[in-house]
Amino acid sequence: MASRRGPATLLLEIGCEELPPGGLAGVLAQLAADAAAALREARLAAGTVATTGTLRRLVLIVADVAPRQTDHVTRVRGPAARIAYDGSGAPTQAAIGFARSQGVPVDALQVREVDGGRYVVAEVRERGRPAAAVLAGVLPQVVAGLAFPKTMQWKAGGMRFGRPIRWVVALLGDRVIPLRLAGLRAGRRTYGHRFLASGAVTLKTADSYAAAMRRAGVVLDPSDRRARITEGARALAAAHGGMPLLDEHLLEEMVWATEHPTPVLGTFDPALAHVLPREIVLVTLQHHQKSFGVQDANGRLLPAFVAVRDGGTSHLATVRTGHEWVVRARLEDARFFLEEDRRRTFEQWHEALARLAHAAGLGSMADHVERLGRMAAWVAEAAGLDAGERETVRQAARWCKVDLVTAMVGEFPELQGVVGRIYALERGLPAAVATAIEEHYWPKTQGGAPPRTRPGAVLALADRALLLAGAVRAGLEPTGSQDPYGLRRAASGIAAILTAHAFTIGLRALYHEAVALFDPEAGTAERVVDACVTLTLQRQRMTWLDQGIAYDTVDAVLATGVDDIVDLTARVRALQRVRQDPVMPRLATGFARASRILSQGQAAAAVDEGLLAEGPERDLYTAWRAQRREVEAAVRGGDYAAALHGLARLADPIDRFFDDVLVMAPDPAVRANRLAVLRDVTRTFLHVADFSKLAG
Repeated sequence: MASRRGPATLLLEIGCEELPPGGLAGVLAQLAADAAAALREARLAAGTVATTGTLRRLVLIVADVAPRQTDHVTRVRGPAARIAYDGSGAPTQAAIGFARSQGVPVDALQVREVDGGRYVVAEVRERGRPAAAVLAGVLPQVVAGLAFPKTMQWKAGGMRFGRPIRWVVALLGDRVIPLRLAGLRAGRRTYGHRFLASGAVTLKTADSYAAAMRRAGVVLDPSDRRARITEGARALAAAHGGMPLLDEHLLEEMVWATEHPTPVLGTFDPALAHVLPREIVLVTLQHHQKSFGVQDANGRLLPAFVAVRDGGTSHLATVRTGHEWVVRARLEDARFFLEEDRRRTFEQWHEALARLAHAAGLGSMADHVERLGRMAAWVAEAAGLDAGERETVRQAARWCKVDLVTAMVGEFPELQGVVGRIYALERGLPAAVATAIEEHYWPKTQGGAPPRTRPGAVLALADRALLLAGAVRAGLEPTGSQDPYGLRRAASGIAAILTAHAFTIGLRALYHEAVALFDPEAGTAERVVDACVTLTLQRQRMTWLDQGIAYDTVDAVLATGVDDIVDLTARVRALQRVRQDPVMPRLATGFARASRILSQGQAAAAVDEGLLAEGPERDLYTAWRAQRREVEAAVRGGDYAAALHGLARLADPIDRFFDDVLVMAPDPAVRANRLAVLRDVTRTFLHVADFSKLAG
């Protein structure tokens, strides 16, 4: 048991109704970071800060928390020394009153130099409070600040959280921290697994928590749960002559959806594995039954699956039977829909698209397909596809949406694109066309894989550009957290595809072409294009920031007004690489000074070399002329590293110019000429980035 006087372990457990498994790892990471920051701010010394948890509990464990805050010393400035003391050095009423107001003896006052003057200063010492009292105020704020994709409010005036909070454990060593959260008073009572433990579990100390959870059937560490699932699934599949298909997304979901995972092997009719396409079987197992498929050493699917039970091994046969019953029913449904679809043709489905609505205000899906064919042809030309690839795009554009009206996609909507590819191959369409049909939905998620083939990428770009332009034109822009048509995801997809395939297509040209296909009212096209470009660059900006690019690097490049994602990415990466060069802050400072001065006067139309003074003024102009062509040639070739190195050679001439030259000279002609020099220099910088945006 931890000593009451020494450091102790902090345990905070937030017991909830079942939290959605997606994003729990991020919530726990935020809990650890925010708790560590809050402890530092509260002046509570502590050791390792760790978090763990399950779908029913978020757990914070902090080692070696000090028993008290460190004392806080504040220096408070009082009256000037000449007022605080008389000629003999005795304190005056001003000093006595100041000392009294700060709660310190008058002889504890000190005289210090402050802002160029001598003042009396009082050192006010605030004694640290007990850790438990501090934590009672700090921890509820940390918990309340946790971010969930969606939150709930389960009582009038209550806090919002991922799911209703049902119990709170807060211990510092063996003592309960007297905090309240969501209307609950923290205690030492927790709960184990719903079915493997009976009743509440009372904790004696924070250090006893892990062992108590093991006894109560909870596998607390997510890495342990992952190991139980993967090792168990492999052992079961091996006993059946195969290996499990451990889809990473499903595995991650099951790690966070269980507290005591137990894999269980089930089987289904071998004929279903034979007659149904592999993708349909796997989607049925993974998406609908949260189970892993099993394949043999040759990659053929076996009529088996591995489900994950949240519980122990009792009545496992009954659990297996239940899973098998559901899987069999779902696969039989899939076979029925497949047989129904095989009675119809692509032409019949194409005609049915006229009865399927697109996004609000954008007509039918048939209208969209007609526009898509023309848009895809333009993108294919702009992307430089060859004749064969353009023919692939033409065919795929006509058929890429027909699977939306199939029975299979009606029942299994997550198979859109996949079903289109399968049916295209069954009906004898070229493999490249079938692939483009599937890939035009990629990336399916934020950060997902973009299309692998160029025809697929072109079709995906055209599809998203039309959706974005049409929706913005119809007034359906995303607002706040509301984005029912997935426009932000569409904009991110456009940027990702352009980057992945190095398509040098300007966003303005792309969206102008898309808007034109809707026959917009006069005057609306520019507004729509501006909104689409802005949204796409905003999404790309977030991508760069997620990749570790500094925000001011991104802003400096975006300020150039360039709308080619590939070109912008090259600029961003080049500028980020050279940011550590000592010359870069000097260039940024010089550019900012030049920009400010240019706003104060009118530059001459062109530099008159006859008015240039010998020395720094002429040196800068000469250096600029020497570097300008090199920089501009490098920019035209997309070699922004070379362009930046060329600009770096102007750092010394710029510094000397500002040190020795009076730009705003009394003579109007000289002044205008010097402003013209600065204008020409800054324009060359702007070929690469707006250096005034760089923070230093």
